[in-house]
Amino acid sequence: MPAIRPSHILRRIALAAAATVTLLATNPTAVSAAPAKLPGLDGTWACTVPAGYVYDEIQHSHQCSQTTSLAPIYRLRTPADGLTSCRTAPGFVFDQRTFTSACSPYVAGYPATTYRLRTPADGMTSCATVAGWTYDLLTHTTTCQFNPGVPTSTYRIRQPADGLWACTVPSGWTYTATASTYDCSINSGSSSTKYQLIH
Repeated sequence: MPAIRPSHILRRIALAAAATVTLLATNPTAVSAAPAKLPGLDGTWACTVPAGYVYDEIQHSHQCSQTTSLAPIYRLRTPADGLTSCRTAPGFVFDQRTFTSACSPYVAGYPATTYRLRTPADGMTSCATVAGWTYDLLTHTTTCQFNPGVPTSTYRIRQPADGLWACTVPSGWTYTATASTYDCSINSGSSSTKYQLIH
């Protein structure tokens, strides 16, 4: 069998490459491109707030009004840890409640509540409890105020675990012991009960 010269090999490689390019040019479905990712609405101004979004500012204009009256328009935001929002979001808690005119539903701009969203984490201080979790310390501060300057409850939220001393017994759990403490007092200075959890 005669040996194939290197120049013939290179010629065959070049012809194969040219055939592939021609095939792709005439048959664009031969290679599937990754689907284009639709742009998100984060930062977009809209007349309503769709599911999966919150908003961090309201303005009032005729843009979303069907009458001569002004109507609110919302700056949409994707919920994220640390985002200050005009409302809470499923799957998040909040660790600070403040008041600002940016979230006011009124044209006059009266201050309205804002929330600093947080992803729940074991041991963090939160203004709200988490379904299926518990808490092991209740304090009273202005961080979670309903009214400016008036202290309200904050919670050190905890994921249930065997042996944890907690202020509540989550659904599906029981307890092996109780203790008298001030850690869980709704009224500052009054006695409360803690439960040693078991599952």
